[in-house]
Amino acid sequence: MQTMYSSNGWDSYAWAWLAKSDEVEVVIHNPSVSEDPACGPLIDSVAIKQLIPPRRTNTNVLKNGGFEEGPYILPNTTWGVVIPPHIEDDHSPLPGWMVESLKAVRYLDADDFSVPRGRRAVELLAGKESAIAQVVRTVSGRRYALAFAVGDAGNACEGSLQVEAFAGEHTIKVPYESKGKGGWKRAVLRFTATAARTRIVFWSSNYNTRSDDLSSLCGPVLDDVSLVSVRYGKLA
Repeated sequence: MQTMYSSNGWDSYAWAWLAKSDEVEVVIHNPSVSEDPACGPLIDSVAIKQLIPPRRTNTNVLKNGGFEEGPYILPNTTWGVVIPPHIEDDHSPLPGWMVESLKAVRYLDADDFSVPRGRRAVELLAGKESAIAQVVRTVSGRRYALAFAVGDAGNACEGSLQVEAFAGEHTIKVPYESKGKGGWKRAVLRFTATAARTRIVFWSSNYNTRSDDLSSLCGPVLDDVSLVSVRYGKLA
């Protein structure tokens, strides 16, 4: 892990594992070699939270579509939590979802950011280099509707934002013009499943930085994701 997502000198990271005993030893170390042995990264405020495995419901084929279950957010912090990609996490700190590709996503709370619904959301930070995905059970030949909210976190992420959503081979691009002060819009991708399992993927089409420092990576906010069968469910 390395600080590369904010310019204030701090990033909060989340890491998850599956406990195999009633005791565990947590070790944090610096793997790099510095010319100055007195120089190295600072570590502060370590916390452990039990994650509750999400379940599908009668109204949503997706698990944890509102991102309400996720990593612990440290009190008195205002920068959210960075969730590294799956190449660094065998078990996701965002239950139900996988963080794919090379870059991380940021987990947001409603106390410090603009969140479309509920208390939590996800910010897609690094264009197509950071994506979240979930594989869901579907019935081949049945029609489905994937609905979600796209917006900005109210964190000075201004300009043209865009989320691309994929359901198997089907896709939709959702543009959003951000003023960096919060806001959101809804979108729906309707498709016919072609297999017993369908991969749902979201990523940001563009690379964006905050207008207040021109260096911190930012991007569109994703929230309130639902997948329903239009045969049995009715999209609100």
